Order: sequence, then structure tokens, then C-alpha cells
Amino acid sequence: MSRFAGAERILKAAEVWKERCLMGQGSLFTERKLWTQERFEELKKLFVDNPLTDKRPFFEKLETQLGPGTPDAKSLWAEMTWVANLIDSAKKAETKLADFRLIWRWSRNELPGSDLLELELLASGVVIPGTAWNTYSWMEYRFFVTAMLDWADKAEDKRRGLLAQPWKFAAWLASTQFAKNRMFPNALLYLLFPDHFDPILSNDGRRRIVRCMRDPDDPDPGKDHVPLSQAILEIRGRLENMAPGQEIHFYYPPYVEFWDDKKAKAWFSEKFGEIDIWCMNMNVDGEKMWPAVAHDGIASIGWDDRIGDLSKFKSKDEVKGHLVDQGYGGNPFNRALFLWQFGHEMEPGDLIMATRRAAWYIGWGRVRGDYRYDPDGGEFRTHTRKVDWHACGDDVRLMGGFVAPKRLTLWPQDGWGPRSVRQALWLMRDCKRPTPRPDSDVYNVEHATNDLFLPPEDFERFLTLLKSRKNLILQGPPGTGKTFIAKRLAWCLIGRRHSEPVEMVQFHQSYAYEDFVQGYRPTESGGFERKDGVFHRFCERARANSDTPHVFIIDEINRGNLSRIFGELLMLIEADKRSEEYAVSLTYADPSEKRFHIPENVHILGMMNTADRSLALVDYALRRRFAFATLEPAYATDYGAPAMGSHLKSFEPNPVPTELVDRIIQRMSRLNNAIAEDSELGPGFRIGHSYFVPGRDDKPDDAWYQRVVDTQIAPLLEEYWFDSSEKVKAEVDRLKNGT
Repeated sequence: MSRFAGAERILKAAEVWKERCLMGQGSLFTERKLWTQERFEELKKLFVDNPLTDKRPFFEKLETQLGPGTPDAKSLWAEMTWVANLIDSAKKAETKLADFRLIWRWSRNELPGSDLLELELLASGVVIPGTAWNTYSWMEYRFFVTAMLDWADKAEDKRRGLLAQPWKFAAWLASTQFAKNRMFPNALLYLLFPDHFDPILSNDGRRRIVRCMRDPDDPDPGKDHVPLSQAILEIRGRLENMAPGQEIHFYYPPYVEFWDDKKAKAWFSEKFGEIDIWCMNMNVDGEKMWPAVAHDGIASIGWDDRIGDLSKFKSKDEVKGHLVDQGYGGNPFNRALFLWQFGHEMEPGDLIMATRRAAWYIGWGRVRGDYRYDPDGGEFRTHTRKVDWHACGDDVRLMGGFVAPKRLTLWPQDGWGPRSVRQALWLMRDCKRPTPRPDSDVYNVEHATNDLFLPPEDFERFLTLLKSRKNLILQGPPGTGKTFIAKRLAWCLIGRRHSEPVEMVQFHQSYAYEDFVQGYRPTESGGFERKDGVFHRFCERARANSDTPHVFIIDEINRGNLSRIFGELLMLIEADKRSEEYAVSLTYADPSEKRFHIPENVHILGMMNTADRSLALVDYALRRRFAFATLEPAYATDYGAPAMGSHLKSFEPNPVPTELVDRIIQRMSRLNNAIAEDSELGPGFRIGHSYFVPGRDDKPDDAWYQRVVDTQIAPLLEEYWFDSSEKVKAEVDRLKNGT
């Protein structure tokens, strides 16, 4: 919650404003009705419809605009000014009071006396709005007038309903005229709903906070106001769990450094001076590197001795040439870069952030010595530098998400883009209670098949195909758990449950190369800019983390036109063409750009519904480049039926009764036999078992079974036998009544 201790008075005052003005359409300082549709109609004509473009100060022009208005219109504007100043902590209380009195005098009404005008209240404020708040105040008030006019036009029950639902109120506010890019809506939302919204007035600041601080597993909320605000609330909740009892204010340390580049750089420079920051990935040789180097007080690149003494090389190109001679490929650019940097560019005093698996922060250290080469040093001790390490205790999931996965990465101080550096800075300030890493991070076939109705040997065969062929399609009738199994195959290939190396999309008839690989997209300014598609970005992510398998999952893969979607990459997805040797120039690429190839560690896992009537033939290109694995409904297989029965009977927290389990298996098996024997349908149209696997909130009883039949199975049968309603009715009756 954003109910800061210093904001108690203004939030209580905002409650008074809400009840008297937003609900009662009355007034803060008089007994008259001021916050009405009539008065806002008048202000719209006087101010919104009558803009003044001369260079006089705002209040001078405002006095001219409101001059012909009624006294009540001028009093209303004074109250609007009171609301606008309420959240501002930069403006002095005396100035706020003077602004109010100045406008109120224009009405020639008696100046009110009220505790709402006490200096102690007006001095409260919670945020410094910035210069734009004053520079564009006419735009902010234009929004306020038109929004309040729309509000006053609503019936009382509609107004009360919106005030009871913060997200709906926010959606309404964002939809009003002139709301786009304004700060006033954010101020109003905080004053009215401090448990849901933060006092972050800058829309750019809100977007940067979410971009820099959201959990890497959370979806990108985009720029729309409501999902952006919900994302900030999620971030706040996570921070409050990490630091219970502390006030979380995004504009103050240690949180402002997460997202404000200047504040982050200023803090770092004050603490460490002008030095370089290095990110070192300790995911080497089964993750044994970190305990070894931390114990010995060294940094190591974990490289073997074939390269020899790094100090003997005169340039990065010389290192690369030596690597080529040693059999490290035709262009070992990244290896040559980090070897050269570790031996020649890293200096005493530099800072190293130690990470594990590209998403976990495990410690930081200061470099205290020059590069040393010891051919007899043993594991992790051949190429070293002396470092004073500070382990953070429990590993910490980086709030900013994915960090540089290369062995060694230099982050220049003028960049400050990597969000994980901000997380590291925060941890270095001794903020406690980071999110702990799970006790076990391993994910294998045993974990994957624990509650699958699929024989482990079949799962292992699918996994082997995905590893060797690089491209695999899971095909089967609806409800056979294709998506469920695809995720588990991906995690098994990676070796852990981790979302970063996994991406999922769904193909459809209009899906195109520009969505998938690269193309030009319109910009907000009306032009066009080239943007990489989802698969291109995924490949670059995989290329930067070459030690980790990456899995790209495509649902409904046979609904897309593969030639149109993949374009020149259709050849490159073949398993034997994953190298620079087969690199091609992309359609929209500049001739001077480096050619593109698909990394060796990218695997493509497609899913295909065999009951899709629109897919009479599968693209030959698809069949030639992918291995295929077929999933069966579990009801009638020798392994699946007992496994499904056992799972349902022991389901937590609500086991499915044995009689109901037997009924599901028997009746669905009979129905699937009828579907398979139908000459117009066939085995590919059978119905899978997923429909009858309850969710944790379900109570799997007879009513639940009847509901699944009515709402999920019956509509599917109506689609199958669209020309025979009697047959559908008969089959549904058999499922429900056994007749």
C-alpha cells in the first residue's frame, strides 16, 4: 500500500473531497452545489473551448478566461486548484494557500475558514511533480474539467459503483478526453485509491519502473494505464514482502536507483568512483566455480590452458586467431572478447557482479590484483585475478530479469541499462530479505512424468527426438495435453524449470514474416521503423547464452503458412544448418549487416491438433524438417487409464470418487471408439483426457462431471456432428446417464 506516514492527512482530506464533491456534487468550502454538470459545462466553455495562446503567466490568462463566468464557477476552480496542489510536496504550503485565495477572490464570495486550508495539511504532499506539471498546467486542467464533466453526467449509482472498483475507475479515467500523457489522472488515482495506485505522476517514470523492476516471469504490461498500474502494484507487493514494515517509495532510496539512471549513476560514482562494472557468469562446470573462487579470493574465467598466457597477446584479433587454430570454430568472437578483456582491460578497483545461470545474483567483489597466469594452478586457477568477494548469502533472483549470460561482460557506466546492475547496487546497500533461490533447481524426466498419463519411455523418446532433430511436433486430438507436455519437454531439455530460455507463440492464418523474423512497424510519430520479430529476438537471446538449450514453442503450427512466416529461415531451422556457414542476409537487413543464422542451442517444438478440419494436408516443408510424436487420449491405453485413475483418486485437495473415475474412463472410451469408427471423423477427432482433470478449486463430484459434459464435451460433439443433432443428443445422454 502507498499509505505513507506523511500522507495520512492528505488522504483523509481526499476522502472528504470524494464524499462531498465526487459523490455529493457539493463543495469543500460552501453549502452550495459546485461539482455539478452545469458548473463543469460552464468551465468547459470558459476555459477548454476558449484557449489563450499569448505568453502571459497561467494565472493571468486564467483570470481573463474565467472573467465572464459565474461566482460559483470561479469558486469551483479554486477547489480544483486545492485538489491539484494536495499531492505536491515541492510547492510550499503558503504558496498553495495563496493560489487558492487568489482564485476564490475572483468569485467575490466570502473567503472560507476550514481545517482543509490549514498549512500543516497543505505542507504534507508526497511527490515532487517536476517542471512539466507547471509548464503544461493548462493541459492538466483541461483534462480535469472534461473528466469531471463526464463524471458529473453519470447517475449516482454509476458514480458510486466506479468509486468502489479502482481498476474500472482507472479504465474510465484513462478513456476520458485529453487523459493521454497527462499526470493529473495519476494524482487522482492515488488520492482516491492509495491501496492500489502509487503517487507516480510521470507516465514515462511509471513505464521505466515497470521495465526495470518487474519480475522476469511476468508479462510485459505495455503502455496501457490499467495493466501498467497493476504491474506497479505487483512490484510493490514483492518489495513489501522482501522488506516488511518498511515504506516503499519509488522516488526515494534505495528504490529510485532501480529505474532512475541519473540517481543510480550518482550513487555508484559517489561510492566507487569512475570504475568499470563487469558481470561474470559463474555457470561453469556444474556451477562448481563460485565456491572455489570465493574461497580463494580470486576471479577466474574457468578456461583451460590451451590458450596459454593471455598477457602475451597484443590484440583481440590475435586471441581470436589463436582460438581458430585451436579448433574453436571459424569466428569465436565472444570467446576472444572475454579472454582479452580479462587479461588486458579489467583493472584493480573494478567491480565484478557474480551471477549464476544468467538470472541469479550470488555476490559482488572488488578487483585487487592484476592478471596472473599459472599453468600448474589446477581447476579454476590457471587464469586469475585477486578479488575481495562479498557473498550475498542466499542466491537472489534478479528483479530486472535476464542478465548478460556470457562468461564476462563489461557494462559501461554511461549505459546503466541492465536492470540487474540496479538490483546488485541495491543488495550492496545491505537491503535484506531477497527472494531466496529454491532448494532444488534440477528438473529431469522423473519430475516431468510424475503426473503425466504418458509412459516415461515415450516421454524420453520425445526428448531424444527434440535433442537430436532440433525440431519436434507434438500432434494429437484435442485435450491430450500437448501444451502441458511441451513445457515439460522444454524444462527437461534445459535441466530446470526456467521460463527465460522458453518462448511460446501461436500461429494463425495472418501470422507473417514481419511478426516472426523482422519487418517495419509504424511508430507513434507516424513513421516506420524496423523491428525484430519474436523468433529473431529469441535467437539472439539464445546466442548470448550458448551454454543453455532454448526452446521455442509454436502452438497450432500447421495453421500458419510456414514459407511465408519463416522466409529464408526455413532452410536454417534444419538440424545440420545451425552454424555461421549457412548464415543468410535477412529480407529487411541492410547489406552491410552481419548475416543471420540460427544458433545450435535453439530447439523448435510445435503443436498440432489433429481434429482441425481446416488442415487437410500438412505442408511438406513441415514434415521434412520436423520429427513427429503422437499423443493419445489416456482413457483406453494400457498405461494411461490406470495412471489417470490413480491421479484422479489421489487428487489434492479433493480426490475424485472411484465410481466417478470409472464412469469417466468407461464412458469416454466408448465415445472415442464411436468417433474413431465414424468415416467422417476418425481417430484424430477423439477427445483427450485433459477435460476431466480438475483444477485445484474444483469440487470433482457428479455435478462437476455433468458441467464438463455440458460446457466442454457437448459443444465439441456439436461441431463434429454438425449435421446430426440427434446423434449429438444421444451421445451426450450416454455420457450423462449411461443410456
